[in-house]
Amino acid sequence: MKEFFETIFLLASIQGVMLSIALFFNKQNHSANIFLSIVMFTLSAELLASVYYSKGWYLSNIHFSGFTYPIPLTYGPLFYFYVKFLTKKSEHFYLIDLIHFAPLVIVYVIMLPVFFYPAAEKLTFVQMMMLDKQSLIYDVIETFIPIQGVIYTIIVARLVLEYNKQIKENFSNIEKINLEWLKYLTFGMIFCWSTVAGSHIVAFFLDASQSFEIVLHIAISIIIYSIGYLNLSQPEIFMRSQDSTDKDEVTVKYKKSGLDDSSAKEIQNKLIAVMEKQKPYLDSELTLNKLADLLKISNHHLSEVINSKLNKTYYDFINEYRVEEFKQRVHNPSNSNFSIIAIAMDSGFNSKTSFNTLFKKMTGQTPSQFRNSKVPLKESTTE
Repeated sequence: MKEFFETIFLLASIQGVMLSIALFFNKQNHSANIFLSIVMFTLSAELLASVYYSKGWYLSNIHFSGFTYPIPLTYGPLFYFYVKFLTKKSEHFYLIDLIHFAPLVIVYVIMLPVFFYPAAEKLTFVQMMMLDKQSLIYDVIETFIPIQGVIYTIIVARLVLEYNKQIKENFSNIEKINLEWLKYLTFGMIFCWSTVAGSHIVAFFLDASQSFEIVLHIAISIIIYSIGYLNLSQPEIFMRSQDSTDKDEVTVKYKKSGLDDSSAKEIQNKLIAVMEKQKPYLDSELTLNKLADLLKISNHHLSEVINSKLNKTYYDFINEYRVEEFKQRVHNPSNSNFSIIAIAMDSGFNSKTSFNTLFKKMTGQTPSQFRNSKVPLKESTTE
């Protein structure tokens, strides 16, 4: 079993380094991917260090010991900055942001004397650490590490949830730009860090000296393999959308918009007329910016009208029209030979899953149930 884990950890560390290099040179969303690249590199270093100790390589190369010990303190901050840049919550890394890495620096300062120990003394120190017989300060550090990890992943989870809500104000099809994958990965990291914390508590009371390291390294391997899989199977999730919200980021608060009721009503009427006559929603890539350009108004005012006057998100507003378009087309005899998904795609959808989910949510029926019914077509709910 020991050899099995060593092999898994070694392979994961190699994959992590390769993934780190690929992400670093990825020109799409470069700033965010630099942070993810560093995360992958530090995770890989941690795994390689685990093999270094497990195989006993430290006995003949003792002076390499200790350098990776504080590395887990970087996972939370790096992952946090990756998500901040990915979700456009931040555009620049400022000097003050280095405070997030203060615990890392503090631990390295505490360990500084260890790095200058003679070989025999350093070997004794490492062996005591491996037996969980270190001084109190290192017990505190090892307790702090998972706590910090859980705190940062909770913060990241909030950022991801906020972003997934925000993009519904700007995009009508979100399959390629939403961060659901990152939300699940974040909750997975919370679970992993919680498991590590629990393992460390058990190890403290039951003297299970290696449980903390094993659980942590298994979690790291899962994270590396997961991100590697996502990078290969869904590369677009590591790329920046070409039509982002940074052009004129829309908020849900319009206290200072300057749009009076008369102007808002005029925009609303113009919007409904364009939607019914020109049917821009048939464009599966229709964004708030595109629709605002078509109406020759600011996307901020368009968002305000949709949110405040129609009480809908942009995402729901556009897809209600698509659902109604599908309902009109599916009962048209000339479309009887076409499949449901083909009609849905012609109606502006670009994903079978999102179409089925939205249709059931808005009608209470599945597309198949609706097609097989003879219910008279209803007027659009957007009017």
